[in-house]
Amino acid sequence: MNTLHQDLRAGLGLVPWLRDLPDEIMGPLCLATRRVQLMDQEPVARRGQLLTHLVIVVHGRLSLNLVSRSGRRHVLGQLRRSQVFGLIPVVEQSTGIYNVDSLGPSELMMLSGDAFLHALTQHPPLSMALIKVMCARSRRLQEFLAARNLHPMAVQLALLLLDITTLYGFIPSDIERSVDLHLTQLDLADMLGISRQSLHQNIQKLQALGLIELSYSKVRIPDIPVLERWLDKQG
Repeated sequence: MNTLHQDLRAGLGLVPWLRDLPDEIMGPLCLATRRVQLMDQEPVARRGQLLTHLVIVVHGRLSLNLVSRSGRRHVLGQLRRSQVFGLIPVVEQSTGIYNVDSLGPSELMMLSGDAFLHALTQHPPLSMALIKVMCARSRRLQEFLAARNLHPMAVQLALLLLDITTLYGFIPSDIERSVDLHLTQLDLADMLGISRQSLHQNIQKLQALGLIELSYSKVRIPDIPVLERWLDKQG
């Protein structure tokens, strides 16, 4: 196995449901994968454009966002190391759902959608793993939407932060108990659909409980299990 192949396999292996594929499946996927280096604010995908590759974050961060007709940018979330986007468009062989841009210098793995779909037909365990991934995504989305009607704003904020941390149901391999989320207060207010003043009040509540720490353009969750236990107590 040459160095390039090992490097590509290691990159694909960042994704939990790709990590343990047998050689006869992983080999063709490596051949259908390329690395891409991005600069800050460089576009990766645009809503409405055909998306032909799965994108895996190796280093850096990506912003998921939409732009309204008036030009206002609405942030939906972020992707970090080991996280993936493009599953729905690739499986449907359709267009992207949102805009994706780099946040700072980033490195990505671009896996051919055709090669991925072929692997699904050749390896049923991969198909089952993908079904579980999609179910996890759907569950987290439904839980978040339900929270908007059932819980006070401080709980909604905590759920949003945890959802970003464990986006798509998987905690990235380099995260243990704490995580830094590079988000501005404007980003968070947009995600929750509230004013910055209201957001600030609820951030202060979580800070007072020691659940989050705030600095310039960054929110730190010092202990993810502690935040999860607090949310469990909120019902």
